[in-house]
Amino acid sequence: MVLHKKTLHKSQVPAYFHVPYVESGYRFSQQPWTFYIYSVFYNNMETLNVWTHLVGSLVMTSRLYQIYVIFGLLDPHTWPLLAGTLSFLATYLASSVAHMFSHKSKEVNCCMFMIDFACIGLYGFGTILSHYHYSVFLHVLKTSSFWQILHVGTFLSVLCCTCGAASKVVVNEPHSKHRGLLTVIGVGLLYLLSIVPIANRMLNSETTVGIHHHGNQMFHMVATGFFFTTRIPERIFPGTFDFLGNSHQVFHLLMIQASESHVNGVIWDMLFRQTFRLPRVTPSFWSTFGPILTISLIDVLVICLFYIAFKKKITKHRNILCLNNNTSKQI
Repeated sequence: MVLHKKTLHKSQVPAYFHVPYVESGYRFSQQPWTFYIYSVFYNNMETLNVWTHLVGSLVMTSRLYQIYVIFGLLDPHTWPLLAGTLSFLATYLASSVAHMFSHKSKEVNCCMFMIDFACIGLYGFGTILSHYHYSVFLHVLKTSSFWQILHVGTFLSVLCCTCGAASKVVVNEPHSKHRGLLTVIGVGLLYLLSIVPIANRMLNSETTVGIHHHGNQMFHMVATGFFFTTRIPERIFPGTFDFLGNSHQVFHLLMIQASESHVNGVIWDMLFRQTFRLPRVTPSFWSTFGPILTISLIDVLVICLFYIAFKKKITKHRNILCLNNNTSKQI
């Protein structure tokens, strides 16, 4: 198929692919996989979404190398930060791939973004893992309560994936408030649990370098929530920011800044505890990588179940369309 136009107007693509207040820059659907890979090298609505997350992936890769240089990878006390940073890296890669192939088909779009939601849940669990290992006051956290928090974090991570998958499959309107509400609930509960140790330190008037980094992380996360939910500036000027400067691109950049500040704050907390030999929870495989693997396995099951439901929904819709077309021809 020879494509004379590289991008399409909103009116030329199915409503399922519509993005609020974005009028142009859409790509053709049902093209070979290579078409969408090549599409990141010309200007369309997803180009910067792909590249910004690739930048985030490179940033997290560099931080993994920094962790290796400073702490090494064999020390179990490094594992919570290592597991958390790997979850950040997985999130950026998954989101980049999801945006790259978002217009391939409805089925591919649904599957890719359900995986994206699952990785966002892992991202949230990674922040919980590192905050409660390195950034919490140990006199307010007993070993038993620590394990309870990991269990709650595991549940909320899976809930994040479930809410994201349900928003793609159950909610019929692609960009309804109900879909946004499901997404915010899934991510918001994870984030609230993760920042409890930081909020506790701020309430105790701590003014260290570490708390400065954590404060930056909180600021950027609140800002990401603002741009994600309000869709400013494209809401004010529809069609003006289709290719550059829309809220989703700003959201991506703020997420990278939040991740950077998070890692900086946790590294400072680790070095501080090492320097002054403060007590700390002793990590194990089952308290670091174990929950990550458990969450991943459950998320795969959740995605498969919702994807099967989505396929049935699409098939039923197509059958109804065919039946209506046949009826119209007979009349």
